[in-house]
Amino acid sequence: MIAVRAVGTWLPDTRETLADALADGRIGEAEAQRSGYVSVPVAGPELPGPVLAAHAARRVLDAAGADPARIGTLLHAWTTYQGHDLWSPPHFVADRVGARAALPVGVRQLSNGGAAALELAAGRLALDPGSTVLVTTGDRFCPPGFDRWRSDRGLVHADAGTAMLLAADPAPGDAWLVRGVASASAPELEGMHRGDDPFGTARQEQGPTIDLARTKKAFFARHSREAFTATASDRAREVVTTALRRAGVDPARVRYLALPRVGRLAFEIYQPVFAGITPAEVVDLGGRTGHLGAGDLLANLADLHPMLAPGEVAAVFNGGGGYSWTAVVAERTA
Repeated sequence: MIAVRAVGTWLPDTRETLADALADGRIGEAEAQRSGYVSVPVAGPELPGPVLAAHAARRVLDAAGADPARIGTLLHAWTTYQGHDLWSPPHFVADRVGARAALPVGVRQLSNGGAAALELAAGRLALDPGSTVLVTTGDRFCPPGFDRWRSDRGLVHADAGTAMLLAADPAPGDAWLVRGVASASAPELEGMHRGDDPFGTARQEQGPTIDLARTKKAFFARHSREAFTATASDRAREVVTTALRRAGVDPARVRYLALPRVGRLAFEIYQPVFAGITPAEVVDLGGRTGHLGAGDLLANLADLHPMLAPGEVAAVFNGGGGYSWTAVVAERTA
């Protein structure tokens, strides 16, 4: 078991609504219906991904009453461009929050990055149980490199930082106790984000704006969508049942099971899968945030906390391109 001292999300104040994007043609009617979003937070140029992550980290450290100088490891995950080409965003975040004794490490698992970082943090704490690990994520999806409304069909990307402080031993005031974690992968699906594109030598050689609809169309010209759905469903079932078993938690105890914030399609795929595992209410908490890049799992833990009483249990399911999937079973402790 791993203790979560605190977890939080930092969102920019500016928002764009689905209604406005539909009215001015940035998204079509069919895609708007598929997304299920209402509005998304949008960051300006002064808030690149690493700065968003640092804001979230400071909020979490303040909530935990933690000294950043005593953090042993900082794991920073992201999905999109962090602002410089050959550079280490984790070191920037560590410096900005005062974690200058920490080992900063980058985690690149696309949308499953925050979840992967949590699991890596557990391994790090097993090696050094007296230390703490700070996990951060930060993404800003902006032109010209990314069109939040069009770069991926049915999925609206939003700007946010998230953070979580983890320790090996529980302490009074902890937010959560992570009782079980499980991950699985299907590397044969990596081509969904590559398509038929040749390997490039520099950023944006395939075009100025990322177009995941194009790469997925190329992938599905050779592979069936039904096979992808079957694989995703199987892996989802595997990670949730394994996390529950490792947690030693009766599935009937789970109050909520939160999905990644990737729109209505995820609910349609995964809700029937999880209905056969647990009577927990399956929830999508992303209607007013959109997809937060690598930060969905941490944001879900933050938003689930006030929805539970101490001692109640939630599960959080997440996934990301490549593909990989993770499930976390956690008990609210305070």
